[in-house]
Amino acid sequence: MRCKSRWLWILSWLQSLVVFPLYVWTISPQLQRGRSIAITRGASKPSMRSPLKTSGKSSNTPRGCCVAVVGAGVAGLVCARRLRQAGIQVEVFEASDAVGGRVRTDTVELPGNAKEEGTFLLDRGFQILIEAYPQVKRQLDLKRLGLRSFAPGAFLAFGKGELRMVSDPIRSPKYILRTITSGIASIKDLLILLLLRFKQVFFEGPYTALEECQGTPPPNTESFMLGKLGLSTVLVDRFLRPFFEAIYVTPLAQQSSACFRFVLRMLAEGRTSLPERGMQAVADQLAEDLLVRLCSPIVEVRPTGVRIDAEWKDFDAVVLAVDLPAARAFLPELDQTDEGTRSSTWYFALPSPPPVSEPLIVLNSTLQTGPDEADLPRLVNVAFPSLVQPSYAPKGWDLAAVTVRGPEKLGFGESWVRHELGCLFGIGSLDAWRLLRVYHLDFHQPAQWPRTLQPRVPVASGIYVCGDHCAEPTLDSAMRSGQRAAEAVLEAIFVADLRRV
Repeated sequence: MRCKSRWLWILSWLQSLVVFPLYVWTISPQLQRGRSIAITRGASKPSMRSPLKTSGKSSNTPRGCCVAVVGAGVAGLVCARRLRQAGIQVEVFEASDAVGGRVRTDTVELPGNAKEEGTFLLDRGFQILIEAYPQVKRQLDLKRLGLRSFAPGAFLAFGKGELRMVSDPIRSPKYILRTITSGIASIKDLLILLLLRFKQVFFEGPYTALEECQGTPPPNTESFMLGKLGLSTVLVDRFLRPFFEAIYVTPLAQQSSACFRFVLRMLAEGRTSLPERGMQAVADQLAEDLLVRLCSPIVEVRPTGVRIDAEWKDFDAVVLAVDLPAARAFLPELDQTDEGTRSSTWYFALPSPPPVSEPLIVLNSTLQTGPDEADLPRLVNVAFPSLVQPSYAPKGWDLAAVTVRGPEKLGFGESWVRHELGCLFGIGSLDAWRLLRVYHLDFHQPAQWPRTLQPRVPVASGIYVCGDHCAEPTLDSAMRSGQRAAEAVLEAIFVADLRRV
């Protein structure tokens, strides 16, 4: 019995390695062909391009196993890819008209102009790709995305057109003089951050900060910065607070210090970039070689099947890879208290050049007046994606992405956004800025604090669950969650096969 357990452990460890996927010896040659993406619209329409059968179970996979993945967001696509690598037949069901979930990009024309003017790329909510994320490097071919990067730093907007630049002096030495003269960080602050960076690089793994807090809630980021690290109030209020509130679109006191430490390390190690075809390109690449059924909403799930309209379709396992609000509708036992963060992104087209010339994000560094401001709308940052990636705007135009924290029900509108922009940049009139589209995100990200960030066991009611709500709200977390769910499915199939022997 002990020998069997030992072999089970060894094989379970081997299956977790990319170079030794479970059932690698049974993968059909059909599954190894090309990079064509097999997508259908509507669950009843089979794809003629798919190398997999669209119904039933294939004899080319272990036991003819077939798994349903509900949701074609990042977590679901990573899960499906891992299962497919192991020779499992996978069908991905997506309710919307494209893959990506919250990682989507729309192509929009300039209002009132002919098509010859060109189009703008609008990500659904301002997003960036942090290249240093371990799972991003593992799951994506970054060279194929045509990435261009922001400079490592930011403009701090103090209002009335006053902008100060801060940057990473190690990675961007050309801005070091402007950083020193910004008056934001003291020598003590710089030493504290340097020591933290030294510790992370030489004594910690990439996930150490997240692993240390599993089981107990870490302190919130605000108390960690001011208390444990001992950073100055000026640095926190003028730079770190607006910077991390721009990333997570939630007040600093509601952010996890574990997420702060993890993302701070990732930002120090790699670039923040935009793909040539928008963030949609990330999801499109993950979906290659997968059978994805678009416009196919699932209305009910069970451990051995999914219901599409009135028809049940049987599977060996079901993975629920949707965001938390949608997951709750299927599985009421999931956390009902996490309301998530809310934000909106306002996209404006403006004639070139924009108010800043460097590829840096502009942070709202005006002081917040008190704790009550957390319940009020706040313009947190302005980015000009076309300065980084020219494909985001046609020639002669630039694109502004304005992020506002807070739900739509707070009642702010275009006039309020324009007024806030005018105050930040000291611009009297923004008539030349033409509103392209607004994305109101009622669930921008899962809440961070005071959650424990303990990765959720990827099984609920016999159904496998993945998504960034299973751990910390990052793209890396969504990918890791999909990987964990796939490994859990493979382990269950492996154990079931052993019991048959």
